[in-house]
Amino acid sequence: MDKERTKLPSEILDSRPELIETQIGIIKGIISALPYIGTMLNEMFFEIPNRINQTRINETVKILEKKLTELDENVVKQEYLKSEDFFDFSRQLIENCIKIKSEEKRNALASIYIDTFVKNAEYENSKGRLFMDFVVELSPVQMNILKFIETETVSLKEIGTYAKFYEIYTSEQLLSKLEKYEFKYYCNDLENKALISLGAGLEDYNSTSSLFAAGDHKEPSVILTELGEEFIAYLKNSNG
Repeated sequence: MDKERTKLPSEILDSRPELIETQIGIIKGIISALPYIGTMLNEMFFEIPNRINQTRINETVKILEKKLTELDENVVKQEYLKSEDFFDFSRQLIENCIKIKSEEKRNALASIYIDTFVKNAEYENSKGRLFMDFVVELSPVQMNILKFIETETVSLKEIGTYAKFYEIYTSEQLLSKLEKYEFKYYCNDLENKALISLGAGLEDYNSTSSLFAAGDHKEPSVILTELGEEFIAYLKNSNG
């Protein structure tokens, strides 16, 4: 007869939530006993995060309340509010809102969340699930880049190179402190998320490949994808 597999500590803790509380209590006790810095560490590791998390949840709830008062109650199906899909979106809302501190992001997150139950969205197959994560994952600079691309369609047509794109963006947005390869990273990440398209790929900084291009060669443009246009609609309406 095979011996029963020894459980990992993490598995034991997952199956015994009361042990987690005991573990936290022990850690708090140990930290409090440290001379000089014990109180500060306890505050930093336990008290402050709890307050910050609760504050961020409360701020998001306030935004939701305001948006819901503007919503026709007849568009919400009561049966959907009892579904697993609604539960999953609500869980994701809470998990995401404690990761963000920007008012703009909270508004966008709330708008996406409300849209999911207005449309009776299926959690596993909904773009809303992606968009709620995008709100958390994208930096303020990336959100600004998306808005910039939307408004600068003409100037970004057949722009060809990262150098030109970077020059136009930083000069018009007055973001002189944004390093050019940091800018490239942000743009590549947006393309990887399928929010923008860089055509066949912009030429890298200091590239000489354009010297060998054919006469009828068209330079790549920077554009929003359909997914990007849908997502930016939530950002544009993020002020209420």
